[in-house]
This record gives sequence, C-alpha cells and structure tokens, in this order.
Amino acid sequence: MSSSHSPSNTPSSDGCTLAGALSVATAVADGVTLVHGPAGCAHHHVSLLLTTLLDTPGARLPTLLSDDLGEREVIFGGEAALDEALDEAVALSPGSIAVIQTCVADAIGDDCAAVASRIRSVPVVVVKSGGFLGGGFHEGEREALRAYAGLAARLPAPPEPDEGAVIALVGEKNLEYGADRHADELGRLLGRLDLGIGLRFVRGVPTASFGLLPRADLLVLREPSLGAVADRFPVRPRTPRVDGFPVGLSGTLGFLGAVGQALDRDATAAREAEIEHQETLLARFGGLSGARIRLPGSPPWAVELAETLGMKVDGAGVPVPLPDPAPVGTDGLARLLVRWRRAL
Repeated sequence: MSSSHSPSNTPSSDGCTLAGALSVATAVADGVTLVHGPAGCAHHHVSLLLTTLLDTPGARLPTLLSDDLGEREVIFGGEAALDEALDEAVALSPGSIAVIQTCVADAIGDDCAAVASRIRSVPVVVVKSGGFLGGGFHEGEREALRAYAGLAARLPAPPEPDEGAVIALVGEKNLEYGADRHADELGRLLGRLDLGIGLRFVRGVPTASFGLLPRADLLVLREPSLGAVADRFPVRPRTPRVDGFPVGLSGTLGFLGAVGQALDRDATAAREAEIEHQETLLARFGGLSGARIRLPGSPPWAVELAETLGMKVDGAGVPVPLPDPAPVGTDGLARLLVRWRRAL
C-alpha cells in the first residue's frame, strides 16, 4: 500500500481477504476488530492498515485485537483462544465486535460463529474472510459488507434523518485517499434535490446506525460490482439503487436524474443548477484550451472533460494524471484540473 500523500496514489487492492475485511470492519466508529489468527499475520495487515490511515486526513485509529494463535492452537484448535479474546473485547464496551478469520483459522476448521454466539451483551459479526484461502482484497470487503448487513437486520431502527428519505452509501473505499471528500460531494449533489446522506455503510458511523439499512429508500453503490452484495441486503422489495458514484460531467448530471427518478422527484432544477456550476468550473480552467495531452487508457469521462475544455487528446501530448478510482462529481473534477494545469 502506498504511503504517499499524493491523491493520485490510492492504497493497493492487492492482498488477501483479511486486508479487505479489515478495511471495512475498522471503519465502524464504535467497533472493536478482533483478528482470529497468528500474531504475525495480524501484525502484517494491521501495520499496512495503520500506515495508510496515518496518511489519510482526519483518519480515526481503530481498536484492534488479535488472539495470537500459536503452534498449540494450530494443532489442537484455536476456539479457546478466540473465546478468551472475545471476553477482552467485550470488556472495552464497544458498540459491536467483528471477528475476522485468517487462512490459518479457516484451515484448522475453527467454528468462529459458534464461539461468538456465546456473547449476548454486544453484537458480534463473524467475517468469513479466510485470508488467502478466501480470495482477494475485494472479496474480503464484500464478505464484511454481507456480515454487517446481517447485523443490520437484527438491530432496532434508529430515528430517520431529517431529510425524510433514507439514502445509504454502500461500499465506500475506506482506504482511498479522499473518501470523505467523495461523500461530501455526494452530499452536495443530493442537497440539490433537498436530500441528504442517511447512512454510510460502512464508514465512520456507530453500530446502531446500521439499523437504518432495512429502511433505506435508495442505495447508492460505490461501484457496480457491489450489485451482487446489495442483492442480499435486508431491504424492502424493489428498493431502488444507483450502481455507482457519479463520474464525469455528464455522469454527474445523470446521477441527479437517476436519484430523482428513483425517488420520484423532479430533477430538472437540480440538473440546471449543476450545469451552471460546471460552466463556472470550465470557465475557471479556460486557459487549458488548446493544450495537447495524453490520457492513459483514454477513459470516456476524461476524454469528455478534455474535449469540453477544448484540449486536444493526442498520444504524443503531455501526460496528465488520472487517478484510479476516478474523481467523484463536479468538484472532484475541479481538483483534478488543478493537477492537470500543474502538469502543463
């Protein structure tokens, strides 16, 4: 994972399911994350996680424990060690506890769910990550989201937001530089429709707020690949969703239209206001017109932005940065254009 402060560098998504599951579980504001596995495995992944968080503005350092499975537990089973570590986690009075399995725990066949079922005073979720046996980083993220969705179905519903409609952001990339800026931009766009973000599932919110998920009026997924995860969420039948954060000039306008259609709201005024906002942005960077640039991979949203500004996309042009994932919304494009101008 990169420790650079440059927003062009996002944390690597390489690695096992443990890393992906940790990126979700540690984002629960009042949660404790318990790694069920060897100390070395826990230390390696937690060190990478903390290094990334330290380079993220406003990051909160999570509470992490490990039951430090050793040779004896590998031979005779690690359930007793997990049981003891769970008592230690409960003593911290968290809102919830996440048990993250490693490949060692998966290989020896520990029944983590059965051990966790003993705990009654604190909600416990067991994430079936399985380390390298469970797949890659993204599968770990998805398994954690599934586990917390199961918890959401068991929690009482908290009061609805003042905006009325409950809009849930699903699957934010918690290790991504600028993740909160993306949420701020979504909040700004939803505000054009007199809406707000009711739930960030899962990022920086207390466990009790997950009870809003079954009452969600709209799910906004971080990316389309989360559709299979959302299919199993405990939400009302035919709950609408938008399958991705807004990217690009036309994509941002399309997002407003999609949200308006999903919630039966007229988005005409919202789109017109955003078009005016985009025109102001383009005028601010009008000096880029005529510049010859090279866009690695030529993603359509970036080509659209360059051509709208009157820039010439050319394989022999000056290479300009393209972050991955792409910037979110109009204000995300504004930050990108600052970097393009510097590159030129």
